[in-house]
Amino acid sequence: MSSNPAATQQVAQRDSNPAVATYGRILRVIGQDLAGFFPRTLEITTDGVIFEVQGQCHPNPFEAIRETFLNRIWRRVARKASAAAAEELQPPACFARTYDADEIERLDSLYGANREENSRRADAYSLSERLRTMGAIVDKKNGSLKRLHKQADRLFIEYWDPQGQLQSAKLTTVIFYRNQQDVDPRRQNPPPELWEGYDF
Repeated sequence: MSSNPAATQQVAQRDSNPAVATYGRILRVIGQDLAGFFPRTLEITTDGVIFEVQGQCHPNPFEAIRETFLNRIWRRVARKASAAAAEELQPPACFARTYDADEIERLDSLYGANREENSRRADAYSLSERLRTMGAIVDKKNGSLKRLHKQADRLFIEYWDPQGQLQSAKLTTVIFYRNQQDVDPRRQNPPPELWEGYDF
């Protein structure tokens, strides 16, 4: 297993500086900022200071054009390809973003106002909450994030542990759902994270 002395130093610096934002917070903010892209794929890499993001978009489901009944009948009779099928042949739109500490702070202040107004529990299936959960894994392990990758409903992370060893973890919708069902709402102290109890 590979090791990284620089990552060990990075973890120590984060531990000694409580002002450094947690990965959970950073990735939640990035997820909120990227939600409008409806990412099909997503990759986040970082050197511990700058977070580079790139990915591909899903079509916006709220802007889908509904065909009229007559148009659907006409396509079937004429056996023409539907507009939706033609769109799928086109390459998906791509996006790229770069975040530094100042940008994370600015966006967190912006989105924080909305979180304070909304007293409901965060949607565990939203992009921001999923990314926050992945960041929380790295925080819980006292690690240093190397890379996060999203493919469909699967999320993967690679991070350096305090000894500089490269570790990985993954979460899927099935794991989120299963762990939600396992949480008894009558418990006074439910698990703080949906991923806890899952063996990586």
